[in-house]
Formats: sequence, structure tokens, C-alpha cells
Amino acid sequence: MRGRGAHDFIQDQNFTFLAIIVGLLNVFLLMILLGIYLSSYRKIKSSFTLGLVAFTVLLILQNTIFIIFMITREGFRGHGIGFPVLSVNICQFAALTVLLRIAWE
Repeated sequence: MRGRGAHDFIQDQNFTFLAIIVGLLNVFLLMILLGIYLSSYRKIKSSFTLGLVAFTVLLILQNTIFIIFMITREGFRGHGIGFPVLSVNICQFAALTVLLRIAWE
């Protein structure tokens, strides 16, 4: 019998749960950004700001779809998918945090 290796570590379904949580946090940050961008668009009517609104809406859609897949699709939860998705979600969370800080100013 072999011990827990790195491969077993990556397959841990707790990572999937954490990926869902971080995905929900990403949606929360995106909703705040969307509010900021919509407010800016109402004031300046810039096509760039409208592009930011569209970009934010698409990221909200992407995160929401991914969260739904992780929750509802049994095959999507296992086989080592949790750690890679968590890693991507953490990177996205960091990027959104930077973007939110810049947009808030």
C-alpha cells in the first residue's frame, strides 16, 4: 500500500469546495466593479467604459457557469480538477482585487 502522494493531494475534493468559494468571491468583486463601471458610463458615455462593462458581465457569466458546473456535475468534481480550478480562481481573485483598487480611486 502506498502513502498519500502529490497526486492524491491534487485530487482532494476540498480544493473543489475552495474553488467554488473563491469563485463566489470573484463574482462579488465583479459585481462591485460592474457597479463602478456602470456609474462611470452614465457620467462619461465612453466606449472604453462600455467595453469594461461588457468585459465584467462576461467574467460574471464565466464564473457563474463554472460554479454551477462544479456544484451540479458529478464528473466535474473529481479527478484532480479542484486544485487547478482553485489556482486559476485565486489568480483571478488577485487580479480583480488589483483592478478594483484602481477602479475605486
